[in-house]
Amino acid sequence: MVVLLCLGTATGLAADETVDKIVVNVSAVEPPPERIAKRMKASIMTVSEQMLVGRTIVDVETNRDKYENLVRDIFNRVLVGYTVEQVSLMSGTSTGISVVVKPWGDVVRDVSLEIDMGGLSPNVIKLIKNDMGKVEEQVADVLIGLPVDSVEWAGGISKSVIRELLANQLPEFRSNLEIAAGQHTSIKLSLIPTGPIINNVEVSLRSRTIPNILLAEAKRPVRETAEMLRGLPVAFVERHKAFFSAEIQNAAASHPVAKQYELKLTPMITPGVDTEITINAETSKYRVVLEGSLDMGREDDNTTTKLHVGKFTNRRDEIFLEVKFMPDNLDWEFEPGWGHRAAYGRYT
Repeated sequence: MVVLLCLGTATGLAADETVDKIVVNVSAVEPPPERIAKRMKASIMTVSEQMLVGRTIVDVETNRDKYENLVRDIFNRVLVGYTVEQVSLMSGTSTGISVVVKPWGDVVRDVSLEIDMGGLSPNVIKLIKNDMGKVEEQVADVLIGLPVDSVEWAGGISKSVIRELLANQLPEFRSNLEIAAGQHTSIKLSLIPTGPIINNVEVSLRSRTIPNILLAEAKRPVRETAEMLRGLPVAFVERHKAFFSAEIQNAAASHPVAKQYELKLTPMITPGVDTEITINAETSKYRVVLEGSLDMGREDDNTTTKLHVGKFTNRRDEIFLEVKFMPDNLDWEFEPGWGHRAAYGRYT
């Protein structure tokens, strides 16, 4: 037991001196969790101030047993799961009240936390849990050591702990908490998105160095990955844009066309209810250009399609093959070549 020493007694004091301040100490054979102890202390402080502040020290000293029994009776009713074993009152201008409590019945030995995140992808769940930090430990700090019968009473504190934590670390979600009390207490935490939610995701791949038609097949894995954004709060995706950009980039990079042309992929995400994802896919190793032309001044052979396929052997030199096709006479022309780019950017 922690014994509280308070300054001042009724002995030798003037009859009209009054109690100005209450100092409370709560102790227990099995100490309650810190937040619960603070709540107990605050409750005892509030009642004791109403009961004693302003009374003369002589009155408090004379009726000490009555006040001690009154505190005991009140808190035996209020502190569900605990028995008040002892109340000691030491009168003075600063009156001390020492309360010793004992849990009755079983106490909480461990806490398990289950987080329900609906149908979110494993990577998003991992991201959210990382945002939440050590929420399970913080909830355990509130509940472990409590009498099982007082868990419901302390549940409000647990909910406050989680809401405060989420407000700082995961502001785009609100929480719903269900507690099943026991020696092994289980908690189910449901996260509910708040604010604008992503409903649709549009994906496009663009390139200036290879024909966009070659990128069409790479859209499929990107779309599949982008589906993880659907249903998430817009603000959450905005805050974690770097994470989602990396996920989209990895999905695009896994496609054979990205490896074949050694593409440098730069995703751009514009979060919103209708989210847009644009991937710029460029290569410094190859140059593939498909062109079509129509000569309005000629009647014969006026339509030509040309495909240029080149590979850079270094920053300035390119070996290439150009294929021309003229639909009018079904004529094909194949022209291999070598190009050199001068410092100012043209080929010679």
